[in-house]
Amino acid sequence: MSRRLCRMGLVGTFVVSVLAVPVLADEGPSDGQRQDMARLEALLEAQQKKIAVLEQQVQAAAQADVNAARVEQMKQQIREVLSEKEFRESLMPSTVQAGYDKGFFIKSSDEKFLMKFNALMQFRWTHYSTRKENRYLLPGFRRHDRDGFDLARMRFTIGGYAYSKDLTYQIEFDMSSPVGYNARLFYGWVNYRFMDELQFRAGMFRIASTRANFYSSSKFQFVDWPTMDAVFGLGSGTGVRLWGQLFEKRVEYYLDIVNSLNTPATQTITTDENLYAQGHDNNPAIVARVVWHALTGACSNGSPAVNEHFDGAADIEHHTEPALDFGFHYAFSEDYHDGTMRIPFTRQAFFRDGGFGLTSSEGLQINQFGFDAGFKYMGFSLTGEYVLRVQDVRAGDHPPFAPLYQLTGDGSTALQQGAYVQAGYFLPIPGLENKLEVVTRVGGVSVLAGGQEGTWDYGGGLNYYIEGHKVKIQTDVTKVSEAPISSATHSLANVNDDALIFRVQLQVCF
Repeated sequence: MSRRLCRMGLVGTFVVSVLAVPVLADEGPSDGQRQDMARLEALLEAQQKKIAVLEQQVQAAAQADVNAARVEQMKQQIREVLSEKEFRESLMPSTVQAGYDKGFFIKSSDEKFLMKFNALMQFRWTHYSTRKENRYLLPGFRRHDRDGFDLARMRFTIGGYAYSKDLTYQIEFDMSSPVGYNARLFYGWVNYRFMDELQFRAGMFRIASTRANFYSSSKFQFVDWPTMDAVFGLGSGTGVRLWGQLFEKRVEYYLDIVNSLNTPATQTITTDENLYAQGHDNNPAIVARVVWHALTGACSNGSPAVNEHFDGAADIEHHTEPALDFGFHYAFSEDYHDGTMRIPFTRQAFFRDGGFGLTSSEGLQINQFGFDAGFKYMGFSLTGEYVLRVQDVRAGDHPPFAPLYQLTGDGSTALQQGAYVQAGYFLPIPGLENKLEVVTRVGGVSVLAGGQEGTWDYGGGLNYYIEGHKVKIQTDVTKVSEAPISSATHSLANVNDDALIFRVQLQVCF
């Protein structure tokens, strides 16, 4: 192209020279000739400018090709250099990132390590009204109503992953009223994900038993668990879990093998004197749970994963299509001397039969079956559970006698059952959509061994979700006809109390 530009310049010069010949032959050019020469000179000048511009463009294009080749060569050299791990780490050392994403976190830039901090506070006021006399507990002792403030739950959690996103961990501390505000390890586990279908967990964790017991305590629909769960919920344990998510996370399974049910605070190596107080027997408890997410409808408030629609009972996601869940659990325990579970039974006394007695699970073989379901649609939620427990006295006819046999003299197989149904609905009030929820619950526990002793509980309440589950105010009132068990976390002071319980709770968590 540059040669063609040179030829064009020579042609222009030649034309000007030819036109200039007549000028040399005569003494002076005519006016017309001078005008023609001026016009040709202007054309020549314009042509030279165009040639200069074209030459610059040609040079720029050539340089761009050279630069592109150089850039690609440099990229290749950089890739080769950075492929060496030691050089890469010395040139670009790992840095730390921090921020908030469902908790405050610290994360390495290579995304091999993450540490997340969460906290939960449930500040509660409770009024506990009961009969002045409990007919079956300390006859003649008159009691007063109780009311006051508690930090029902104060939790601090550290979680995240290490070395790989497949290796996760959690450490949770509890400093709440039921433990006297003393700090204790509540959960502590590590989990490795081979694949979604197969994961392994080891440590101290919540046992996969009832649906209510498996909910996060920060996502309760009532202020606390139902009365039925105080008897049949299996709490936490220390051991291992094999679990996974099948069929695109539509089915979840759990298999827990733990030292004992209802408490993780046992030790393998103890002195003989402390064996019964701190140790556990050689019979691990086995618990299995299966959950089927039958329907996972669309939501107008967030887009939870397939397995997260029932993390809590309330339809805070506001499902525009129905969501339906089914669950089943089975638990087996042969308790030689742990005695970690409290078992209600039909009380027998010389002067005053009836009412619930309460003893430990020592000397009992327990088989427990539970069925549960959950439903959510357009702000409405419905949850129900039924549990059947079969307990056999294994040491009824020879020493050491089981505590239950000592109290009842009955060594036969006994059945216990419990159930509850719970519902909630977000009121469609303009400006308060997904904020104000009314809830109701009815449940019962029956002890069939040696009689038909049982109890009913009824409740209702109102929840105001200021910032979802992160900040909410809950109020409820519950009537328990006859408490089958005592439990601080279930607001049950004494066995056999006929109680009317009012609760108001502020929850803040991050």
